[in-house]
Amino acid sequence: MNGVHEHCGVFAIMSLKEENVIPYIYWALLSLNHRGQQSHGILVYRDGFKLFKGLGLVEDSRLRGLGDWVDGLSSNLGIGHVRYATSGNLSREQLLEDAQPQVISARERKIGIAYNGNIVDVIRLRQSLLSKGFELHGTSDTEVLAYLLLDAIRSEGCLVEGIRYVMGEVDGAYSVVGITDDGMFFAFRDPHGIRPLAYSIEETRGLIAVASESVAFNVNGLPLNGFVRPGEAIVVDSSGMERYRLANSNSAFCAFEYAYFARPDSKFEDGCYVFEIRRELGRRLAIRYSEIASRVDVIVPVPQTAIDAAYGFHEESGKPIAPLIVRHRYVRHRAFIMSPEERSLILSKKYNILLDRLRGLRVALIDDSIVRGDTLRRLARILKGAGAKEVHIFSTFPKITSPCFYGIDMATFDELVGFNRDTEEIAELLGADSVNYQTISDYCKAVGRNDLCLACVTGKYPTRYAQDLARRARREALLGHKIRGRIVETLGR
Repeated sequence: MNGVHEHCGVFAIMSLKEENVIPYIYWALLSLNHRGQQSHGILVYRDGFKLFKGLGLVEDSRLRGLGDWVDGLSSNLGIGHVRYATSGNLSREQLLEDAQPQVISARERKIGIAYNGNIVDVIRLRQSLLSKGFELHGTSDTEVLAYLLLDAIRSEGCLVEGIRYVMGEVDGAYSVVGITDDGMFFAFRDPHGIRPLAYSIEETRGLIAVASESVAFNVNGLPLNGFVRPGEAIVVDSSGMERYRLANSNSAFCAFEYAYFARPDSKFEDGCYVFEIRRELGRRLAIRYSEIASRVDVIVPVPQTAIDAAYGFHEESGKPIAPLIVRHRYVRHRAFIMSPEERSLILSKKYNILLDRLRGLRVALIDDSIVRGDTLRRLARILKGAGAKEVHIFSTFPKITSPCFYGIDMATFDELVGFNRDTEEIAELLGADSVNYQTISDYCKAVGRNDLCLACVTGKYPTRYAQDLARRARREALLGHKIRGRIVETLGR
């Protein structure tokens, strides 16, 4: 993966037997921290809301150990969040302000929410709320979504109908968890189900939980019972869980979850572990490009998410894997507190390459995807400089040609190495002998489903406003006009 950051992870849980749920939230957020590392937070409800938010990884919190979380936030109901900012300002102060969960109040009602995704028409919705007299203090779309929901609950008369209104009004991707001011816990997913959301019911312990990935259940000894369906809401109170189908649309699950975002030990609706799918992606690359695969001497994965694919490539091609690129585990890339010079320095220190093992070798360099190309360009140059005879890049994901508006940090056409370039041009730009992308058909076969959002590959977006933004932004890019900042927050004005 080249320069693309995770989006967000959510977790929510209620104990029907009044057990303190803070330990469950703590461990769930640790297991989801790969999805967002800029900020984290926990919101609990017991006769009112109590909120904790911090910057960085969960383990970096100023709280000293699990005991402090338990003592300070004890409750049988809570939600948690880990965030990477795909909307809003990136200053330290604003990142903390925009960290989730967020609690907002208006007109004698209060609500707390956390979500994974991105609201595409956030500018329009913000202006609508301001015209109604709401005071917005943050810069992210989370506050907009929360106020919209709170206003809809008031006007529609109940929580479920308020959620139905939001689903019909908002263009974007959103998997939401939240708590009302009367102690109900709810979750819902956008009508296309772009972002993941799973649920667990542990009847013996009286626990009901919702999470972005199944690993948040595994770490807590909870079962994976199923998934919140696209356009569905669930509501949990002391009597249990109710499900409501509120909107119908074609499913468009984010294809990137399989290649990069999810942990390899997670499961989605297809029932396979993610590592099994990544292994199959590597195998299909070796079949599709068998002539090149037969010529290489060694398979070198870019750590970490390409390792499973490299194993599949090895199984099919018979060529050995050599871990000649080792990622420094404790070198962290926290872009939100770094200058451009510092970010460049971190990139140069991120990997250790075993240079004395490369001379004369033809290398199959396996990566999960190619977005901006910065890392692969640097790696290919170093491999060649160390004496590698040939470097052939293989991407488990198809060629990315369009930005994502649904919560992935690739927000403009200009930054994408695959935009308006063929594979030969990309190979020359990266300094490789060839670049070999997964085909869309092979990707869908490996995943085992066709109901995927592949807008970043095809330019066909599942939501109307996103499609319009992409059309306008593409035209500007082809004319050579640079868009500064995220398309959603510039052309969306």
